[in-house]
Amino acid sequence: MAQLAGVGIASVSRVLSGRPGSSPTLVARVLEATRQLGYTPNVLAQGLRTRSTRTVGFVGSDITNPLISAIVRGAESVLTSAGFSVLLTDSGGVPEADGQRIELLKQRRVDGLIILPVLEDEPSTLAALRSTGVPAVVIDRDLPADIGLHYVLSDHYEGIGQAARYLLQHGHRRIGLAVGREVRPSRERVRALTDAYATLGIKPQLIVDSGTLSDTHGEESMERFLAAARPPTAVVLGGNQLLEGALRVVRRRGLKLGEDLSLVCCDDIPLSRLFDPPIATVMRDTSLLGQQAAQILLQQIESPHPTPPVVLPTWFERRPSCAPRARARAMR
Repeated sequence: MAQLAGVGIASVSRVLSGRPGSSPTLVARVLEATRQLGYTPNVLAQGLRTRSTRTVGFVGSDITNPLISAIVRGAESVLTSAGFSVLLTDSGGVPEADGQRIELLKQRRVDGLIILPVLEDEPSTLAALRSTGVPAVVIDRDLPADIGLHYVLSDHYEGIGQAARYLLQHGHRRIGLAVGREVRPSRERVRALTDAYATLGIKPQLIVDSGTLSDTHGEESMERFLAAARPPTAVVLGGNQLLEGALRVVRRRGLKLGEDLSLVCCDDIPLSRLFDPPIATVMRDTSLLGQQAAQILLQQIESPHPTPPVVLPTWFERRPSCAPRARARAMR
């Protein structure tokens, strides 16, 4: 191969192992020689020699969720460009499965981990992370400081705060908030709405409904909100997984969003834009979450060092499902 590429054996080794220091021209010549010869490097053998498998493990809580898919795509785009492969696992929303997936990836000798765990206090997950021995980046969760993890977070407080202030400033007082389990995004969303009432000097009339993020929880939350003695005039859904179920209730009751009820969801998905009327949404760049997590992980693999959390923005995009209270008919 070195003879075909017209370079030294050391240069071929450097290119195929992904080590820096080769010019683009040299890399192109070596890769063309590998193509002509049909050469496929033995990654396992390389891993034994270099103690690096050039793989990163990703533990997702539910890869059917478009949010997780976008994060994975963002991370993979960065890792692939750096010569790494991604081993994707899915805990399916089962807290105990996170630790099992981490242990599995450890057995595969991954060079690092990106994880979005189901819960923040699951003992098996924390135990597995404490014993990984490789850098790990956590997305959108707060885990114990003693584990020495790195974080990429979304500023849920700001986006929900913008939505809350819009609703309150336009006459809404009773607001329903459906959230997921007791993890950072849920806490930040509750805090943002609570603080919005206080900032505007309005007596809180917030109804919080917690559960597992799913269409079933979205449906049950919306039914509970609307069946209350004094139903909310606006509902905020703290997760795109809740939207389908909530809209089933809206259709079943014959309600017109933006007139009978204002609705805000989190994280943009096709259903939000295609529904009539389109759903107001707290937005964020989910692909960027994955990209940032991958970049931090690559830096830690190269040179481990403490890093402050990276916090990415969220913002409120008003759409016709969300309207001033004056336009909405009181629901009695």
